Amino acid sequence: MVSTVVASIWASVPFVPTPKRTVDKMIELADLKGGETVYDIGAGDARMLIRVAKKYPGIKAVGYEIVPLVWMLGKLRILFCRSSVRLNFGNSLRADVSDADCVLMYMITGLMPKFAKKFDKELKHGTKVISHGFKFPDRPFLSSAEVHGMLGINRIYYYEW
Repeated sequence: MVSTVVASIWASVPFVPTPKRTVDKMIELADLKGGETVYDIGAGDARMLIRVAKKYPGIKAVGYEIVPLVWMLGKLRILFCRSSVRLNFGNSLRADVSDADCVLMYMITGLMPKFAKKFDKELKHGTKVISHGFKFPDRPFLSSAEVHGMLGINRIYYYEW
């Protein structure tokens, strides 16, 4: 636990898992059909990708995680769930997401402008981007949703690139 906290500080992104009800709402907003390629940027322990892959077996689910211990936890979770999810270790700002049909994310405010620039360069027209908790500056969201949880309200923002 201590090493995960230290690694999260080093990577400038905390490991805060998205609550199950919020994950379900994000998946619902994505309106997936089953043959798409879905990325989770900052995938943490891969729980969101595993849930997407279970709900839509034809989905190609790919995630990126930069914190080594969290990435290992995700790899173990994928192994135990016998999931086809692919979880890569590395910086998602350097990942090629040009084949994405949908991007799921739970990032921090300071990284949202960087991801907006990345998405402007890489994402094809109409790619869905579902963001938990944080909005892109200078880009209007198309819709939003709220999920009431034990610790308050989780906001989700829906964009199309």
